[in-house]
Amino acid sequence: MILHEYDLLSKRLTAELLRLLCAEPQVKEQVKLYEGIPVLLSLLHSDHLKLLWSVVWILVQVCEDPETSVEIRIWGGIKQLLHILRGDRNFVSDRSSIGSLSSANASGRIQQLHLSEDLSPREIQENTFSLQAACCAALTELALNDTNAHQVVQENGIYTIAKLILPNKQKNAAKSNLLQCYAFRTLRFLFSMERNRPLFKRLFPTDLFEMFIDIGHYVRDISAYEGLVSKLNLLVEDELKQIAENIESINQNKAPSKYIGNYAIMDHLGSGAFGCVYKVRKRSGQNLLAMKEVNLHNPAFGKDKKDRDSSVKNIVSELTIIKEQLYHPNIVRYYKTFLENDRLYIVMELIEGAPLGEHFSSLKEKQHHFTEERLWKIFIQLCLALRYLHKEKRIVHRDLTPNNIMLGDKDKVTVTDFGLAKQKQENSKLTSVVGTILYSCPEVLKSEPYGEKADVWAAGCILYQMATLNLPFYSTNMLSLATKIVEAVYEPVPEGIYSEKVTDTISRCLTPDAEARPDIVEVSSMISDIMMKYLDSLSTSQLALEKKLERERRRTQRYFMEANRNAVTCHHELALLSQETFEKASLSSSSSGAASLKSELSESADLPPEGFQACGKEEDRACDEILSDDNFNLENIDKDIYSELEDELDISDNCSSSSSSPLKESTFSILKRSFSASGGERQSQTRDLTGGIGSKPRPASAGIAVSQRKVRQISDPIQQILIQLHKIIYITQLPPALHHNLRRRVIERFKKSLFSQQSNPCNLKSEIKKLSQGSPEPIEPNFFTADYHSLRQSCGGNSLSSNDHTGLPTHFDLEEGITYEQMQTVIEEVLEESGYYNFTSHRYHSYPWRTKNHPTKR
Repeated sequence: MILHEYDLLSKRLTAELLRLLCAEPQVKEQVKLYEGIPVLLSLLHSDHLKLLWSVVWILVQVCEDPETSVEIRIWGGIKQLLHILRGDRNFVSDRSSIGSLSSANASGRIQQLHLSEDLSPREIQENTFSLQAACCAALTELALNDTNAHQVVQENGIYTIAKLILPNKQKNAAKSNLLQCYAFRTLRFLFSMERNRPLFKRLFPTDLFEMFIDIGHYVRDISAYEGLVSKLNLLVEDELKQIAENIESINQNKAPSKYIGNYAIMDHLGSGAFGCVYKVRKRSGQNLLAMKEVNLHNPAFGKDKKDRDSSVKNIVSELTIIKEQLYHPNIVRYYKTFLENDRLYIVMELIEGAPLGEHFSSLKEKQHHFTEERLWKIFIQLCLALRYLHKEKRIVHRDLTPNNIMLGDKDKVTVTDFGLAKQKQENSKLTSVVGTILYSCPEVLKSEPYGEKADVWAAGCILYQMATLNLPFYSTNMLSLATKIVEAVYEPVPEGIYSEKVTDTISRCLTPDAEARPDIVEVSSMISDIMMKYLDSLSTSQLALEKKLERERRRTQRYFMEANRNAVTCHHELALLSQETFEKASLSSSSSGAASLKSELSESADLPPEGFQACGKEEDRACDEILSDDNFNLENIDKDIYSELEDELDISDNCSSSSSSPLKESTFSILKRSFSASGGERQSQTRDLTGGIGSKPRPASAGIAVSQRKVRQISDPIQQILIQLHKIIYITQLPPALHHNLRRRVIERFKKSLFSQQSNPCNLKSEIKKLSQGSPEPIEPNFFTADYHSLRQSCGGNSLSSNDHTGLPTHFDLEEGITYEQMQTVIEEVLEESGYYNFTSHRYHSYPWRTKNHPTKR
């Protein structure tokens, strides 16, 4: 609560205390229980270094819990931490420590305040290093979750963190080295995910990269990274410059290196036998895509221009067919093909992840192997993709290799690179020799016609490689390699690691005779029991996600309904007062007219409405939340009530001649609110009331219609109260000021007095009314006495005047107190300084009371 509502000093003390308490597991549970994560993350927008440092270390401790780690990501914590690390914010700090900030007596009141001068730029820089190290520690803990780590990469986090490892001789050596260790540790945790490794390949020179890998996965001990920092800092200037350029090359937000067609080239993803692959973005869009560049002068497309043109025409035709036909979750989407400068460009979906081949290398490094469950999960998705290609689209991929199978989040398989794919006619065969020889089937090597079973052979090779991490057929001699493939001679899968079904499926897929080799449907039937289990798990997962989505939808709906109900209830409770006033007015002498009604309304404004005291603490808290909501506006509620009134009431047009009188206008407003407040039960009372002003009572089925032209907006006293409350709450929720601001401190004290435990709705209403009217009587004289001595000290013991640094009004003396009129002036000045009316000009101009109560603003 203190972190959410109190002043900067209180927040700093509380954050430091909570940081120390979070060493206890029970405290971390309490933070989670009382929904402290959103409050802590909201403080990351602060500019005070010491407050930020404490808050970030609290997050480091609480995010050790996996659920809390996910919650931090959902609330946008990763983006905020990276924003702090980017260093594009101006931070402030002072020399004060927790011990010198204040001394508290038994009741907890702050008796003295000793704030010292601001720190020097060098000292602020050192504190900034400490804060950045804390942010790296938080991101390290968050990166243990794969989805969190992926978001760090997506938000350009590797570039942001990698910049922190670069040495700078002007920095404090100890603080700088520690920050480098923390940054290296975060990068090492991110590197432990296979899908992120391509980004690291070009960051470091070979020997430094070797040390980086040798540290091991998920090593928390910060001292393990000190050797890495020492080696980096000893590199010569040219090597450091090269590392800095490598870091810049992975910046996702850098300016495009060049443009090809309508696409901006953002990054180079890799090269192959036929060309390069780039990460691109459309000139007019933000979505990232992949674009493959194929050099048409490659001998594979023909020896002369005629042959090359024919090959290109066939490739473009095939890709156009694929682009228009393929819609499958395990197959990449193609968007466009075009020719430019003797090069063919293929624009396709950008797959986030790493090729299956890189996973093989990674597991070999660690001396691990695929679990059988993971092996089948990948192979089943490959089978589903091939069944779709072969049986529904009659397309043969012809270049199925581990490098053309991308593994994304949770091992989602996407088959890519259809540059050599061919759509064949039914019962026909293909003859061209294409693809990678290591995964080519015997009929291709023998130059015999082949069909879709060529892809089944390649799938068997990939399954074998997943089981053994080695190629089934390999030789440095091409003739020997071809012989092994044609005869299907390969080392058997080691026994005891996988079930017999794995070895049987491999042997069936690697059958040298194409006629005896099963097609993809037969392969799927062989593993049907495993497929059914996989589909069951998918179904269970989908149902769980749907239930979670439904719970979130209901929770959101319930939240908005509750907020709306509280807003309308609060408005209705207050509106009952106006109804009772009208009943009194209708019984009074007609000679008093509109003046007596107006008098009754203003006098009864100090009385609590019926049933209002019955509201408990929960309702009060809900009302407080509504009153502090910038989007809350009674005009919207009035519009809804107005439309309901038109449906339910029907006043004949012959009454319009007298409807412009003040009494009728006030009566209509009260009728409008009383109808909304009481629902159908109040309708009969409303009609009785209309009878009190000369209209005949009508049956229950009759209605009243009022022309829109005969109704004008009235000044709503309840709306004035809400607007005044909004101004006060707006000021207390402003970001911390760079220097001590006494005016804002006084306003904060006034707000606390309004919502103190001793206060009640009636008192709140009375105080706000006096403030709105600019009453000359003094506010409760001791509502800020706790700060009296410190305020006197800050002002040299003299009465404050408008030319002091505090900016309080002339003739304001702390011993005498402050009047409501002076408080109103202080509030308006702070609002003007903070730009409140710049952001609320549309709302401000619609309030006629503002120019009436504040002549200086006319």
